[in-house]
Amino acid sequence: MAAKKIDSDDKEIKEEAKPAARAKKKKGVEANAKALKFQEFLMENDISVFSSETLDDDYQTVIFRSRIETKGQILPMAIFIDTSVFTVIRTQVVSGISKKKQEKIKDYLNDLNAQYKIFKYYLRPDGIVYLDVCLPFVDETFDSKMIQLMLSVLVQHLDAVYEDLMECVWSKE
Repeated sequence: MAAKKIDSDDKEIKEEAKPAARAKKKKGVEANAKALKFQEFLMENDISVFSSETLDDDYQTVIFRSRIETKGQILPMAIFIDTSVFTVIRTQVVSGISKKKQEKIKDYLNDLNAQYKIFKYYLRPDGIVYLDVCLPFVDETFDSKMIQLMLSVLVQHLDAVYEDLMECVWSKE
C-alpha cells in the first residue's frame, strides 16, 4: 500500500485542527479550542502576565486575568474566551461611583461609545465602569495575535481618555 503524500496545505489544516480535536475530548482550558490556542500562544511567546480560570458553564468559558496600566493606575482586565463566536476583553476602569454622579457619568460614557467603534463602556448599578472590546472568532479563525494587538490598542485608548473620564468622575457638582 502506497503512503499518501501530504502537501504543506494539508499539514497546515491538520495542525490547525489539533486544538479543536483536543478540545472536544477534554475539560477546562482544553475543552475550549480558542482558549487552548490562546494559552499555547502565551506559552510560545513567554507571556506570563495572565492567570486563568475555567468556569463550569455551558460555553466552557475560560477567563484569562491580568492588569492594564494607564496614567499610573493599574486596572483589572480579563479576556473571556468561550465556545460562542465572541471573545470579550473587559477592563474595570473605575469603581465606587456614587448614585448622585452616575447620571453625569452615563452621558459621558455614551459620548465615548458613540465616538469609538470597538470600545463599549457601561456603568453598572453598583457604580463600576467597565470597558469591553468584543471580537468575533470561530475556532478556525481565532487569532491570538489579534487579541494581543487589541490589548495594545486598548492601552493607547485608555491613555488618551482616562484623565478626562476621571475628571468627570471626580468633579464636584
